[in-house]
Amino acid sequence: MTHEQPSDDAGTAVVAALRAIAERLDALEPAALADEPDAVHQLRTHVRRLRSVLAAYAPLFDASVAEALRRRYGTFGKELGTVRDIEVRVQVAERALQEASEESEAAGVATEMPAGVRARFVDAELEAYRLAHARLAERERMPRAAARRTALAEFLAGPPFTPLSTEPAPVVLGDLVEREARRTLRRAKRIGSPADTEKLHAVRKAGRRLRYAAEAVTEEPVELFDDRVRALATAGEDLHDLLGDHRDEVLFVAHLRRYVAHAAHDGEPVDALERLAEAAERRAADRLGKLDSVVRDLRRAEHEWASR
Repeated sequence: MTHEQPSDDAGTAVVAALRAIAERLDALEPAALADEPDAVHQLRTHVRRLRSVLAAYAPLFDASVAEALRRRYGTFGKELGTVRDIEVRVQVAERALQEASEESEAAGVATEMPAGVRARFVDAELEAYRLAHARLAERERMPRAAARRTALAEFLAGPPFTPLSTEPAPVVLGDLVEREARRTLRRAKRIGSPADTEKLHAVRKAGRRLRYAAEAVTEEPVELFDDRVRALATAGEDLHDLLGDHRDEVLFVAHLRRYVAHAAHDGEPVDALERLAEAAERRAADRLGKLDSVVRDLRRAEHEWASR
């Protein structure tokens, strides 16, 4: 069942959703450049949301214009990602060190972490974050950043619609959401055993795009569809979050292993570091063990929407 919006065509509905995202980008960018708490993360999330909605509903727009806009914001997203990825590494390291300390206390074992660990995995990364954020702020003062914002404003002021955009929103957008769900399921089916890192990453990105495409037509200002599409958004979010957590742990393990190799070469104790790596590997395996359940939820949600 859909909410009644008989005057809305597909193009009008999606542009309304894109305008809402653009407003959030405008509000978030000053906070992110001032390095307010979580602002870089939120800005990066909304850049991804913008690009996902443009991709999912691409048939409504002139392909070259929409893709050029996606590329501009893709570059911006990568610049934000450089900063955010460091922030995530710090968070994963701090959580791992805290858990290791708590486990040692619970076991009644006094385990000393090598002195250089916090300096390498937290303090040095915080300094790297500071420098990366400064570079980001500098780039955002350049003309290409203003050109990016202008390109989005022009796109929204005069959308390069295709004939499909004039068709009824419930029919066209419902089909395009279903297409995103099927696309995500196809990618999930390609995951082999053992899981291929790149294929997992592709599924993660597909889940994210499905989530944002579904949310764009179930949340203000385009509350077009019911709980069945919201279920697709939830399944996409769960898939993205699960595989994101897995990827964070895998990258942390790789980072640890490199440090262990250098520490062992220099004659430093590495037992505590090995335990950190093993704990991270267990957490990564635990995340991956839940993948089948999350994919089943997505398959169920896709079937219910396809049967509408």
